[in-house]
Amino acid sequence: MDPAGTHNYIDAPLPEQLPSIPVAMYLADTHGTYQLLAFDFDSSQTPAVGLPDSVADAIAFTSALRSLGIPHLVAASGSQWGRHVWIRLTDPVAARTVRSLAQLVKRAHRSLDLSPLTNPRTGCVRIPAAAHRSGTCSTPVLNDPDGDPNEQLAAFSAGATMLDLRRLTKHLTMMLTVLDTAGTSAPAAIERRPRPVEAPTALTGPTIVGTRTPGLRVDAVSDGHRAALHAALSTPIAPSDDHSAPAFAALLRMAASGWSDDDVFAAARTAPVLEYLRTSRYSGTGRVERPNADRFVARQWSRAVAAWNAWTEANPRHTRMVTDNGGRARAQQIQQAAGTDRSLWSGHAGVHRRCVLDALCLVAWETGRTEFDIDQRRLALTAGVTQPTASRALAWLREKGWVSRIEASRGARSDRYRMELPPIGSGSESQGVPAPDPTLGTHLHQTLLHARHDLWSAPGLGGPCGATHRALLAGHRGIASLVHATGHSPESISEHLEQLRELGLVTRCGRAVQKVASAMAAAAARLGVTGVVEARRRLYTAESLMWEWWQRELAWRRAPRLRKPIRAEHPTPLLRGRFPTKADGRADFAGALGRLLASLSRASALEAA
Repeated sequence: MDPAGTHNYIDAPLPEQLPSIPVAMYLADTHGTYQLLAFDFDSSQTPAVGLPDSVADAIAFTSALRSLGIPHLVAASGSQWGRHVWIRLTDPVAARTVRSLAQLVKRAHRSLDLSPLTNPRTGCVRIPAAAHRSGTCSTPVLNDPDGDPNEQLAAFSAGATMLDLRRLTKHLTMMLTVLDTAGTSAPAAIERRPRPVEAPTALTGPTIVGTRTPGLRVDAVSDGHRAALHAALSTPIAPSDDHSAPAFAALLRMAASGWSDDDVFAAARTAPVLEYLRTSRYSGTGRVERPNADRFVARQWSRAVAAWNAWTEANPRHTRMVTDNGGRARAQQIQQAAGTDRSLWSGHAGVHRRCVLDALCLVAWETGRTEFDIDQRRLALTAGVTQPTASRALAWLREKGWVSRIEASRGARSDRYRMELPPIGSGSESQGVPAPDPTLGTHLHQTLLHARHDLWSAPGLGGPCGATHRALLAGHRGIASLVHATGHSPESISEHLEQLRELGLVTRCGRAVQKVASAMAAAAARLGVTGVVEARRRLYTAESLMWEWWQRELAWRRAPRLRKPIRAEHPTPLLRGRFPTKADGRADFAGALGRLLASLSRASALEAA
């Protein structure tokens, strides 16, 4: 309501009888979806000849609605030339759909006010029969002055469907196309070109798969930055304060620290300072969940990355970038050495060891260092294997001299590893180290994306069949070439090719199909293994959070009574409380893991919805 008539509205329940002051109604509900559409055509100038723009636009727009059979109600808003065109919706419509429709109407009718239809949080319009601050009121305008008002109101109450909005969008698009091309020459004939074929490596996903934030530890300096960023993420914001600026500042710091997309999305779900990414302000200091939070997070993260990249280009000397301190050169040396003896990487164990080695090389490439911390669960998810398999592969790689552990884990800190130059191929080191191949990082990324696909977790396939498929994608054909590329026996290669043909991944002539991503997804769905890797990531995330929860509980128990740490200072809500215990007082690890898994499953269900 607007008690003072100054266009400053306050929230209030809708009265049974309309008062003599302006009364407006929100068009969207608390979830940000629209239940009503109100197209506000307004014009403050009286033309010397003809109708005002607002009246002419309203007549043209309602003519289109009548021709399409869309129920609507027109009201003279109370201002001199204002018109409101109301459309009731049978089902809630997303804000982005309403925004697109409003922008089309705006292009066709310039007097439309976009703000009520593009702001689901505060967009409102005065209801029919409500008073205007000038002393008049909003009066319904009937299509047929001699008709029955009740019939038109009944037709309006029937509402418009989503199909009606699609037909209106199509009508406006065609009308604008005709107007835009009027008076121009006919378009040139479209050149028929063959449809582009999807690249064999068209798989997408994160580089280093995370279980929880923060990410990798590479040195003491990044530890300090990580601690400061973690403290900033855990800082709550008062309801009356601005939420957008602190959230974007945190995203900029995350971009400067090299956070991956999955780490950012994980933090956006729980970090207090990122509340702006999850909810929007509603009714003063209240907040409601955003209907498309994931898309909003992706858009804000893209803006932050673009802003950071623009700043680094303008200030190259002040940019804290990850430089190659030997990690990329060492990753290339290890890859060259690993390729000299394919027999080391044959069989199930060999393929898994090579995937773990490739994951370690990818970490060295991304950090530019030969020493780094990484926990076994994160390594297993990146390599596409289970945590016990990653542990056995690490032990074998340490025994053979490919990697060494220079610092054991303690508390919540992971093991620290150093990438070593193996005995194989190390004789060429005296001749100088060549410059790293700039495509190696992309190659490792695509290789591991393929290796950790759901498809290879199906019984009877596994890592060896996946390695054969990768060799086919790399261009190898024929039994002999595939044996040389993978180290598998001819019998195993023949079996793999038969399996891949049955799944639709290989043609009859032995070539890999071009639409790799869709073919692999269809094969995984056919074998019933879709979502296996995501479930594994959720389990490892819960286990990692459980261990952190237990470490925080131990720190709280061991602290003096008057110096107990504050439990609420953690972005994950569950970790702010006490660790679950059994009836005898001992820690209930199974109960803690179950609660964390249930919380992560609910979060995944909300994201899917």
